[in-house]
Amino acid sequence: MRPPLSDRALLLLLASVTALGPIATNLYLPALPSVRAYFGASVAEVQATFSISLVMFAFGVLAWGPVSDRYGRRAAVLGGLSIMICGALVSVVAPTLHWLVAGRALQAFGVATGLVTARAIIADLYPADRMVKMLASLTMVAVVGNSLAPVLGGFLAAGLGWRAIFATLVATAATVTFVAWRRLPETRPADAQPPRASQMLATAWSLLRMPLFTGCVLQGAVVYATFLVFISLAPYVMVSALGRPATEFGLYYLFIAAGYFLGNWSVSRLMGRHDLHWMVVVGVLLTVVGAVAALAFVAAGLTHPLWIFVPIGVLSYGQGLALPNVTATAVSLAPQHAGVASSVIGFLQQLIGAACVQAMGLFPTDTALPMLVFVAAVCALGLAMLYVFPRVEAGRSHR
Repeated sequence: MRPPLSDRALLLLLASVTALGPIATNLYLPALPSVRAYFGASVAEVQATFSISLVMFAFGVLAWGPVSDRYGRRAAVLGGLSIMICGALVSVVAPTLHWLVAGRALQAFGVATGLVTARAIIADLYPADRMVKMLASLTMVAVVGNSLAPVLGGFLAAGLGWRAIFATLVATAATVTFVAWRRLPETRPADAQPPRASQMLATAWSLLRMPLFTGCVLQGAVVYATFLVFISLAPYVMVSALGRPATEFGLYYLFIAAGYFLGNWSVSRLMGRHDLHWMVVVGVLLTVVGAVAALAFVAAGLTHPLWIFVPIGVLSYGQGLALPNVTATAVSLAPQHAGVASSVIGFLQQLIGAACVQAMGLFPTDTALPMLVFVAAVCALGLAMLYVFPRVEAGRSHR
């Protein structure tokens, strides 16, 4: 029998499983210009290695939630990580861009288990109020590792080539899988009846018919779309528009990681002093302030990366403040089917983000303006949605 884990040890293990997805993305981002040069492809073609992986990640979060509800959290984690390792191996040896797209897609589908199953495990173990703090803590721990990934990815691509990034992922994922196999407990209630497919579909449909759930999903989609579009285009902008080496993207990415970390840290500090709606509103307002400031600075002719990344760091702080409250509210609407709820959230958010990434890949990257116009417009949309959908406290009446 596996010895029980303390809350802290379980949090570290779940953070490691969850962080594999963002780490895989963040390691790869600085290599996008190198991959483009290696295969002689266009920006839009190389963006497919990013956007297709987002689509497969979306289908992964849709699949792994029901799998974890039916077969258990532990089986979902171990199965997903094994698939992720296979995808990373395909990417290491990819002879063409199409093979790289396939490897990235397989990798993304597998690693999606981390996001979904970690949320479900937390929902299994903790009440709704504490779940918000645990989700924020989970993200904070994961962000520490994620923030260093672009720096490491840039130096790996520059020193050893972009394939070294996927070799590093294979080794990292294998280590996490081994630890999860040895220590991860099963948290799905023993007396829970495995849901039928028809039940899962009915649960998903009933959630989507709730204005509060739909509002949470769309508000989360705003966060993901702005983040994904910015981090996927910024490496090209750094090289083409700002004349900087691709390795510098990882250094400036620390502003984004620090902002999001501090936003999540603030959730635990502000809980009890301010209600959920206050944190969401302040967070969304800060995203608008950061996005508009970055756009204004670039439009005024200020071209140093700090004029972009410092305001985007403010935007990230706002996202870190708002997103845990939005996510916890949405998941808590279906306490008996936390895996299904988590899957629906992740699927729609990632699918919307993937569509935005691929569409924005058609715009020029020799200027930061198209990227920043998109970010500012979508953040403004998120602010407008606060006046359309119910307040997040309304979720308490469903718990």
